[in-house]
Amino acid sequence: MHEASTLDGASRWQRFRYVTLPMLRPTTFLVLTLGLIGSWQVFDQVYVMSQGDPAETTVTPAYLSYRTAFRDFDYGSGAAISFVLFLIIIVLTLIQRRALAERDTDRPRRGWWRRRVPERS
Repeated sequence: MHEASTLDGASRWQRFRYVTLPMLRPTTFLVLTLGLIGSWQVFDQVYVMSQGDPAETTVTPAYLSYRTAFRDFDYGSGAAISFVLFLIIIVLTLIQRRALAERDTDRPRRGWWRRRVPERS
């Protein structure tokens, strides 16, 4: 692909922008998604090092769920915090997926959130 774009007269910047970056899109999406999920689910570092102290500045949603359920014995609230954390991760992943999606300008854009308009014949 790089050789073909060079033969077509693409500059170094154009090769990077139109060939290299689109080929890296799936890998970039995977790395960013796993990083996002990992950052919201940090538990072991907080549990081992500080347990939320000083002044609860290191409390993460995953540690808050654990502490609420197993230290305060409020299992329902702990499960609710975990479920909200799950929803946050899903929403952020969908936003990220949409932001990194390939754009096809030839087709009209239709998604599950748009009502399909019947075509006239």
